[in-house]
Amino acid sequence: MINFKSFRKTINEAAANKSAEVKTFKIKKFVAVIKQEGNRFVAYLDKDRLDSFKSEKDAVQGIKDFVSLLDNK
Repeated sequence: MINFKSFRKTINEAAANKSAEVKTFKIKKFVAVIKQEGNRFVAYLDKDRLDSFKSEKDAVQGIKDFVSLLDNK
């Protein structure tokens, strides 16, 4: 019999495999990754999820805007 903990782990692994890495780039001192999950593009900055966008272009612009806000501190 399978327990809940192992069931949840297999579900999370399956969901992680469905996302395809579209673009990886470095902006200033941060590593930015854009992954496609379904029909949405998800932006990650240093392995932290920022937001999901409708297109890859919007995701790149969102990352650039966020980094510029961090730079203004």
